[in-house]
Amino acid sequence: MTTFQLVTLPLLAILIVITAVATARSRVTPRIGLGWILLWLSAAIAIAFPDLLVWLAQVLGIGRGTDLVLYVFILVGFVAFFATYLRFRRLDEQMTKIVRHIAIENAAREQDAKPAQDPRAS
Repeated sequence: MTTFQLVTLPLLAILIVITAVATARSRVTPRIGLGWILLWLSAAIAIAFPDLLVWLAQVLGIGRGTDLVLYVFILVGFVAFFATYLRFRRLDEQMTKIVRHIAIENAAREQDAKPAQDPRAS
């Protein structure tokens, strides 16, 4: 076992436990918690068995294991950016609905607060 493996594998084990505890305490949603745990496990497997990455890369027609890791992280990054974009769009739409509702409520209150004027008094 290399020095890198001796340092990173325990660190990844700690991250898995921290993520599992955070998920169990509802600090993280189960879906997000599972995603992080899978990421930590994948990293641990790739670090513990680097030849597995080389074999998988060759099976997929990619030259090196490091290239496979790069391609996967680029794809994951695009998915994360897209998910973040969708979330911001949804939040923007919700905020617009809330602001409209407040504006309508304020306008209705102002209308109710005005004294009724007799149209014949003019």
